[in-house]
Amino acid sequence: MKQKLISLLALLLAALMLFSGCAAHGKTFIEAGSEDISINVFQLYLSRMKGTLAAAGHDVNNADFWATIEHLNGKDQTRSEYFTNQVLEGLKQIAAALCLYDELGLRLDPAVEDEIDLWIDELIEEVGEGSKSQFNSVLSAYGANITVLRDAAIIEAKLDQLRTELYGEDGSRIGPTKKEQFYKDNYYRGYQMLISNAYHDHDRDDDDRTVYYVANAEGNLIQGEDGSLVIAYDTTATPETKDGVTVYYKFGDIAYDVEQIPKTDANGNFVRDAEGNKIFVDEHGKVAYDKKNGRPATKKDGDQTVPEIDENGNTVYRKWVIAYDTKNGKPNYKYNAKGENLLANYTEDEMAKRLLKAEEIAKTCQGNTALFLEYMKAFGENQDFNNTYAPNGMYFTTGSYNADTIFSTFSVELAKMQVGDLMILNSSSGYYILMRSELDDGAWQQEANSRWFSSLTDLVIESTLQDKLKAEGYLDRIVVNEALLGTVDITMVAANNYY
Repeated sequence: MKQKLISLLALLLAALMLFSGCAAHGKTFIEAGSEDISINVFQLYLSRMKGTLAAAGHDVNNADFWATIEHLNGKDQTRSEYFTNQVLEGLKQIAAALCLYDELGLRLDPAVEDEIDLWIDELIEEVGEGSKSQFNSVLSAYGANITVLRDAAIIEAKLDQLRTELYGEDGSRIGPTKKEQFYKDNYYRGYQMLISNAYHDHDRDDDDRTVYYVANAEGNLIQGEDGSLVIAYDTTATPETKDGVTVYYKFGDIAYDVEQIPKTDANGNFVRDAEGNKIFVDEHGKVAYDKKNGRPATKKDGDQTVPEIDENGNTVYRKWVIAYDTKNGKPNYKYNAKGENLLANYTEDEMAKRLLKAEEIAKTCQGNTALFLEYMKAFGENQDFNNTYAPNGMYFTTGSYNADTIFSTFSVELAKMQVGDLMILNSSSGYYILMRSELDDGAWQQEANSRWFSSLTDLVIESTLQDKLKAEGYLDRIVVNEALLGTVDITMVAANNYY
């Protein structure tokens, strides 16, 4: 939770500068050159922070959420104290920027104010149903009114004008060298692959294994003379003929006697074999085999075929399963009447096996991005996403995603990892294997990566502006009314996602 909150905050503080919306009128809270920012402005910002946290999935209407103590910024404090103070720091940045605006002698074009007034009038009609008092009633939950909202829009317009004056239209004066340095200092890159907990439903045999059928060169399944699909066998396996029909078999997973005792570890967790199956034992702790349905297993030892013996010296029994031609054959997938994929969920035991596969991949690919990319292509079940949206990986900066989504999780976890590290994430979709990799030069300039860098220019502008405000002493020119500081906090306002 702590890392999520910190990541989210980084994005919110940038947003305070990018989309500021506060102004004077009321008791003066911050003096910023010719601007007096009121305590009501502070409340409006607090409501916006609260709204963004709510949108990210946090329970902002629960008093326990705000009372929770976390170690943030080097000290123990409640979330209410932390976020209230962070909003204040963001507001100070805005105030300092307004001091710079005045010093440069900048003034808004009257046409800009006319556009703002038109916008306010439209809100009165749409939200207040033509009534100013009704719209003011809505805004009061956020510590604002129509006047505050109008002044907020004017401040936002002033900051936009300041950015353009300093850095050009849409950051046109921010050169590639500065962007590249910001990218290298603040972004991190990663790859992911999904081991899904669901599959496109298809024919399965009595052992709950996928059935493979013969397909033609176009990939269409072939029907036999009786109209049924033709099973694709691995003819290198053992043939058995019954009633004139030849079927090919091989040894499968170990055949356990599931009527016996499931083996557990010291923590009570099931112990599983190399294939991910639960191990069953007898009253003496020895492996209990299903000798009725399984077969004594054999294995190759050089040129010889020898019995497979377990650690207790007993013969291993395995399932005798159909050997399919998985290379050339094809499953018979199922669809609904609309032609949409029918999905089915893997069983608990199947997911245990898939977790073992994920763990094997994570261990094998440690420090080897090229190898992980090969595994992604071979085993990843969301490769279409990677091919379309992340052909060179995913790129994040702190707080890239403020909503509680899998991408937010990727961003948070990658930030904690070292280059070359891998981890497994358990999600509602299955197991994600996540790897952090080195940044590649100029990634933000490539069209294929554009979805990951839509906010790069704005972030560079805000970082550069904040550095300027600090270095040139503009933060020292603002005056905060400390007496009013303790009169409001984030718990006193409603969550605001609109104004």
